[in-house]
Amino acid sequence: MKRMTLISILAIAACGGGKKADTTPQTPDETGDSAGATAETKAAPEPAPAPEPAPPPPPKAYHAQADLKPIKGSKIKGTTVTFSQTEGQEAEVGSMGWFDGIKAGKYHLVVHENADCGAGGNKPGKAIATTDMPMAAAKGQTNVDIGKVATIQLDGDGSIVGHTLVLHADAKGKPGKALACGPIASAGGE
Repeated sequence: MKRMTLISILAIAACGGGKKADTTPQTPDETGDSAGATAETKAAPEPAPAPEPAPPPPPKAYHAQADLKPIKGSKIKGTTVTFSQTEGQEAEVGSMGWFDGIKAGKYHLVVHENADCGAGGNKPGKAIATTDMPMAAAKGQTNVDIGKVATIQLDGDGSIVGHTLVLHADAKGKPGKALACGPIASAGGE
């Protein structure tokens, strides 16, 4: 009997000593491979989608105007010339009236460097390069409509705000005698 007991004890010891085997499934992180993973392992949740980028801000709009007054000796009535520009686009030039008393023919609206027209409007300073806007006057005309002008900026470097606008008679295709002048001021922007 002693022998039988001894064989039974040795058999139990050889089989693990009566302890229960660990049946806890191991994850791939613990074992280094996916062989121990079971169907009970949950997949990582999907990350939330990235938020949509904010839309770009709308382009800014700029407005300016020049109240042109006749220069001493000129027989025309002044008017207000308007400028509008949307950021990144060409400026548009028009008016809120007409130069009453002006004769039919060719004229030039020119931006000058000075901030004011001087005494009697006779000293507007030198013309700023590339700002000559030829225009025609016709009988019955009621406003200035230059349209789009690529060389004019209403904001930033090269802005015409703070300079003067002068109406010139035409002299063989170039600006001649000054007829009306007014400072260009900002009329707001968005």
